[in-house]
Amino acid sequence: MNNQAELISIGNELLSGRTLNTHGQDLGGALTAIGLQLMRDTTIPDEIPIIGSAVQEALARTNLVFVSGGLGPTVDDITRDALALLLGQAIVFDQPTVDHLEGWFAKRGRTLNPAGKRQALVLEGATVLPNSIGAAPGQRFDLPDGKTLFVLPGPPNEFNAILNEEIVPWLKERYAGARPTLVRIVRTKGIGESDIVTILEAENFNPKDVALGFYPAMGKVEIRLTAEPDHEVSVSAAEQTLLHLLAAFLDPES
Repeated sequence: MNNQAELISIGNELLSGRTLNTHGQDLGGALTAIGLQLMRDTTIPDEIPIIGSAVQEALARTNLVFVSGGLGPTVDDITRDALALLLGQAIVFDQPTVDHLEGWFAKRGRTLNPAGKRQALVLEGATVLPNSIGAAPGQRFDLPDGKTLFVLPGPPNEFNAILNEEIVPWLKERYAGARPTLVRIVRTKGIGESDIVTILEAENFNPKDVALGFYPAMGKVEIRLTAEPDHEVSVSAAEQTLLHLLAAFLDPES
């Protein structure tokens, strides 16, 4: 089963620099932890044709597509409209969400108005994913070809609440056979990235079935070794070799 996913974040504010987009980091971490892989992270504006084409292209490439943003009550919240047009689905009110919104507004001393009620609109046939800390719910739309489209609100705390409470448990069940990628980390201090590479090349350090990644920051370098779940011996051996070769430069705080 294809264990790859794509994320499409929607919002002019993300592209203008007004708002920091953390969805890729949060989703990537959640998927990696259960053995799935985020392959693309795309940010696009609030424009129906662009939303439609981006989602259509993502669904052609992978089985899991996550869309975030554009589910609020304002005129520029058009994600539902774009997806309804793409999928040929009607948009309907979800009554449990309407009830939730009425209570959510009442707790804040407000009355649910027509604009606020718009957040209870969902794609007909979608599984509604409750938003425990916000207004607009998430949605899971299962397509006939076995692909799944998740639609999530943009605010990071709401995105993560629905992801962790509703989506991750479903993914764990759906992809029960998935196993997390093996990761080992060696942290160094007082040596540059190019000097580390020079040492490793001199020792012909090129472990089989293990991928290396170098991440320098603030006078330190983090070396990440990753491997498929079946290569535990290889990644552990590579880690021990690195610890030996770079013993004089290991970060004592790691």
